[in-house]
Amino acid sequence: MNLKKILYIVSTLKKAGPTIQLSYIIKYLDKSKFEPVVLTLSPESEKDSMKSHFEDNMGVRVKTLSLSRLQGLLLAKKCVKTFIKENSVDIVHSHGIRADGLMKDIHIHRVSTLHNYPYYDYLMTYGKFKGFMMATFHLYCLKKIDEPRVVSKSISQMLKTMNNYEIDYIRNGTDVKIFQNLVKNSLREKLRFQKDTKLFISVGHLSSRKDPLVVIKAFQDTKIENSKLIFLGDGHLRQECLKVIGDHKNIQLIGRVDNVHEYLGASDYFISASLAEGLPNTVLEAMACGLPCILSSIPPHIEIHQINKGSSMLFETKDIKGLSNKIKEIMCRDYKAMSQASKEIVFDNLNAEIMSKNYQKLYEELSK
Repeated sequence: MNLKKILYIVSTLKKAGPTIQLSYIIKYLDKSKFEPVVLTLSPESEKDSMKSHFEDNMGVRVKTLSLSRLQGLLLAKKCVKTFIKENSVDIVHSHGIRADGLMKDIHIHRVSTLHNYPYYDYLMTYGKFKGFMMATFHLYCLKKIDEPRVVSKSISQMLKTMNNYEIDYIRNGTDVKIFQNLVKNSLREKLRFQKDTKLFISVGHLSSRKDPLVVIKAFQDTKIENSKLIFLGDGHLRQECLKVIGDHKNIQLIGRVDNVHEYLGASDYFISASLAEGLPNTVLEAMACGLPCILSSIPPHIEIHQINKGSSMLFETKDIKGLSNKIKEIMCRDYKAMSQASKEIVFDNLNAEIMSKNYQKLYEELSK
């Protein structure tokens, strides 16, 4: 059987949700059928790049065009066409607005993954006018690609309802193998947390979209004894968060870490106040560790919650008092039952192997 060569095109391999999902797709590829190659458009950052993980840990060939954004506008399409031809590529799987923009006019079997709801995400990140133009352009590009997919059912429904655009979905997954065999007490000792502390964790950028200030204020309002809240991640709201935290010693901004799984394994509960998501890695990772979750009531969070409602509790976005009440309420719930429900969601539904197999079915259908 001839191997089908799959070319994955991304801007960079910056460590972020879409790159992690790409690594999972490739990790669980049937290598007797498919050969993966990654092509990046721009140079990698010296920090926060997963390039070495793809090359050294996964044995994937990674090539880069090393183009600036201006060079990309002028040269990228020609370079990509040449790369496809010289490397006998069978299928291209693009991720992100730049890669999709290039592939809309290149004639080959094409798959794309949209990792967000553009009319929320781009507007929050780039401002209303620029964000709207980017979102509109991105959907235009996706409509020209053979098999575009979005990462959650909820975003698929939002695009149909709000933008009259029908796009199928393949749900994100997490690699459950990373989160097996984590021993909470050992991790607490390693990370210097008290064994009897009720430990709440939130993971993600300290940004307006993630809304960490609501989490901080709600946690302060609970006044739960012998409890601690930790944040993993950094961002432009760091100083404002520190100001609100003040001298509260039971709230800690740890910053970016390479061992997120260990902090999750050491924790008791997970909180996300996000205003927009695709299908969030952080929630899936927390559930893989068996953490009961308190989640803002955005469509992707609701989608996860509805798979097994025993896993989590929902609160309205920006509702400090509502979140405070949920934090107090979740501590009265059956912890073991909630923990088991969380694990079942990812082990039975939202794991990386299932996600990768769904993309492989798509590749096989395109190859017929």
